[in-house]
Amino acid sequence: MSEKYLIGVDGSEQSRVALAWGLARATERGAAVELIHVADDSFLSESVAFLSEAQAASEQMLQVETEYARSLGFTGPIVGTAVVGHPIAEVEEASKRSDLVILGAHQGGRFSGSFFGTRAVKVAATSRCPVAVIPKTEPSPNAPVVVGVDGSEASRKAIEFAAEQASRRDVPLVAVYAWMPPLTPGLEYLWSEELVESQRAVAEEAIAIGTAGLTQRYPDLEVRREIVQSPPVAALVQAAEGAELLVVGSRGRGGITRLLLGSVSHGVLQALPCPTIVTRA
Repeated sequence: MSEKYLIGVDGSEQSRVALAWGLARATERGAAVELIHVADDSFLSESVAFLSEAQAASEQMLQVETEYARSLGFTGPIVGTAVVGHPIAEVEEASKRSDLVILGAHQGGRFSGSFFGTRAVKVAATSRCPVAVIPKTEPSPNAPVVVGVDGSEASRKAIEFAAEQASRRDVPLVAVYAWMPPLTPGLEYLWSEELVESQRAVAEEAIAIGTAGLTQRYPDLEVRREIVQSPPVAALVQAAEGAELLVVGSRGRGGITRLLLGSVSHGVLQALPCPTIVTRA
């Protein structure tokens, strides 16, 4: 069964950057595409007339963006969904029938374009499939896929996802484990040699276990392992500057926990050094 990608569209430049990225990826993998535009009803009148006009406007936007997608040369299957409702809830529901949700990286206010950007963190927390957030960046030549490693189950899923991406693109995989001794910043002089060595040993074991077996599954994949003494978000953002892709795990597992994205994935979505995918645990 072929993959299906859900791409959020709103007509903005950022949205179209994500649309182009998603269509190129769908072409590579033979995936079907569903475009979605959500008219946010949280600031609309509940009258039938207002809701009807909002639905018509959403359908018009979707038609324009579908035509734009075809103008980019995409020839694969493409359908559209135009709805009026709560954007996060609507995308969560649509993610149940998707393999990847793709959003643009917006900044700014409540209205134009804000749904598929400033709310991307919430979408990543609630989505039932991985979420890609795409900024307007250009990767370096032979740019790697970077993945965060911390020894968790969420991290293991992220590594599996990232390794497949790197192998398919024939680029290196950079696995980054970042650690800091559990002491108050500014009191580094209190770090004992034993503490530092024990923390480093834990890091080396975690990154070795996390990347074990990758070369057997992907014999041609170049795997680089980096252990960095730095806050995890800062380490990943620095490692991913100019990268093809950054992959991090989400700790969401359902219910209330599913709303907790995790500080690292939340942090990198705020910085977005390159296209970033949050996988599901």
